[in-house]
Amino acid sequence: MRRLLLVGAAVVATMGGCATTGPAPTAGPASPFNPTDVAWLQLVVPMTENALSAARLAPSRAASPAVRKAADSVSGAQEGLLVRLKAARDRAGLPAADVHSGHRMPGMVTAADLVALRTGSGAEFDQRLIALLRAHAAQLVVLAKGEQTSGADAETKRLAGEVGAEGAQQEKELANAA
Repeated sequence: MRRLLLVGAAVVATMGGCATTGPAPTAGPASPFNPTDVAWLQLVVPMTENALSAARLAPSRAASPAVRKAADSVSGAQEGLLVRLKAARDRAGLPAADVHSGHRMPGMVTAADLVALRTGSGAEFDQRLIALLRAHAAQLVVLAKGEQTSGADAETKRLAGEVGAEGAQQEKELANAA
């Protein structure tokens, strides 16, 4: 008995730092989301928000009507997708916080990119905007394929297919605007 108490005391001492003060978690239904689904949603939502912010600058800053038209097309498509992406994120129980804030990743329009766009205009703005939106569209296609291949949630995988198709369409439209 004494040995059992000593072992118990050792376990409590070692695990003390891992204890929580809140209520013990309850077992619920297994989540249909796997780590790929979660990572995809946590990345694609802020990517889309930032690309949308960039595209919305075109009406007042772009020199070329073709760039304004392409950015308008991107904005319209991204707004609809963003609503659905946020709904999927909410369904997964993920926080709205951008876990990738400050990260420089392929296809991510950063805060610094947005500042540069806001201070630019004319041909310089057009070139920068198209380059950022093309990188975003190309990365959406890559990320969508990854989600479709490795994701678990069927609804999120279907959404990824639509996001990838939209990214491919945007790549074509933006190539024509360049």
